[in-house]
Amino acid sequence: MTKTKLTTVLAIAGFALSSTAFAQDAETSAPEVKADAETLAQAELINTPSTEGVVTDEASCTYEGGSVEELQDGTACFIQIRGEEASTKIYDGMGMGVISCEGNGSFPNEISSFNDSYCYVYLTEKTKPKTREELEAELAAETARQLAAGTDVEADADAEASN
Repeated sequence: MTKTKLTTVLAIAGFALSSTAFAQDAETSAPEVKADAETLAQAELINTPSTEGVVTDEASCTYEGGSVEELQDGTACFIQIRGEEASTKIYDGMGMGVISCEGNGSFPNEISSFNDSYCYVYLTEKTKPKTREELEAELAAETARQLAAGTDVEADADAEASN
C-alpha cells in the first residue's frame, strides 16, 4: 500500500472509531430527563397562578403572613403585597402576603400604604365616623341624663381626680 492509501485507511478507521466512541459516550453521559413526582409538582406550582394570595378572613390573613388589627373603623388585616414575581402557587402559604390589595374579601375598602408594599384589607364592614352633630347630640344626651339622675358631673370628676 502506498503511503497515501495507508493514511486514508487509517483516517477512515480513526474517524469510525471516534464516532462510535462519541456515540457510546453520548449514551452513557447524557443526563436522564426523568423527573421525580415532587420536582414535577413544584414545576407545576411555579407555572400556576396563585389562588390563595387573597385575604378574606382572619385565618387567611395569618396564613398569608398578615396581622389582624382592630382599627377605629373596623377590623383589618395589615399585610405585605407580594408583587408580580411571586404571584404563583409555589409562594402560597409562605407568609409572603397578598398578590394585590384589590379583590380581597367582600369589603371593597382596602387602603394601600404609603409605599405600595403593604396594605390594610378590611375584614369587617368599615364603620363611618360619627359627625360632629352626632357627637354633640350624644354628649348633650349624656349630660342631660346625668343631670336628671342628680349627679354632679364636676363633683364626680373631682372625686375621681383625688383617687
